Amino acid sequence: MAQAPTKIATLPDHAMLMKSNAQANGGLNKALGSGAFADARMQVATLRTNLTTLQTFWTGKKNQDALMIVNSGLMRLDALDKMLAAPAPDQMAAQAAAKEFGGNTCGACHKQFREGDAQTGFKFRDPTLQP
Repeated sequence: MAQAPTKIATLPDHAMLMKSNAQANGGLNKALGSGAFADARMQVATLRTNLTTLQTFWTGKKNQDALMIVNSGLMRLDALDKMLAAPAPDQMAAQAAAKEFGGNTCGACHKQFREGDAQTGFKFRDPTLQP
């Protein structure tokens, strides 16, 4: 798994953190699909750490819209982690919560703040948001 930076100082730092998020989110969904709840919790921890780094980044950019998305994502991860810590986690509910996290956090931020595609590459819609 890509080691995410603890601070976003450059565009490569940001890209590395996004790749780490993608890997952790994929790992989360795979773990949930197989009922490996302890593994799922490790992916949630990685995502929480990465979102905390993004929280610092967006605070520095004074971007309240992005902060709302990140803070909401952190709350969703906390709820998912609590669900996974139960003695007998509800697999379907956890999968639904993970899907909701991805759509309302990752998807929302990407829709609002980036443009491009896998072939041409992604970039911030607003260049002033770059590190």
